[in-house]
Amino acid sequence: MLGIEALATEFPDAKFVMTHRDVTEVLPSVADLYSELTKVFTDDLDLHYLGSLNVDQWSTGIARTLKFRADNEDRFFDIDFRAMQADPIGVVTSLYDWLGQEVSPEFEGRMTQWWKRSAENREILERPGPEVFGIDAKAVRPLFAEYSARFT
Repeated sequence: MLGIEALATEFPDAKFVMTHRDVTEVLPSVADLYSELTKVFTDDLDLHYLGSLNVDQWSTGIARTLKFRADNEDRFFDIDFRAMQADPIGVVTSLYDWLGQEVSPEFEGRMTQWWKRSAENREILERPGPEVFGIDAKAVRPLFAEYSARFT
């Protein structure tokens, strides 16, 4: 999202699939991923910095993407996270339709098997809350107000 214009310039036929979820749920999760990747390199990890970094990067990326989308709406396919969880086959079939591709019965069957197997083996991970990363949901929401009004 940060470099979407450059990406689109380099790949003028590119299409974009955007998944949507409440940013106040995503930001702590992404900051946690950053912390897991970073902590192997340091004993002095600043979790609040990671939270701030993610708020800055995501808000900038979303703003750039919304600006780019204004003239390129036909290049985007949107997937709501909740819809994907509720009906993954239907969402993927819609995506393939949008791409002009067919979902074969074999593909659908294998995807159904994978989804079921994955759900049975999925671990419920305890994720730290936003406060661990210094993320204040009330302060963050206005940065994503345009995006949230449109997509979540």
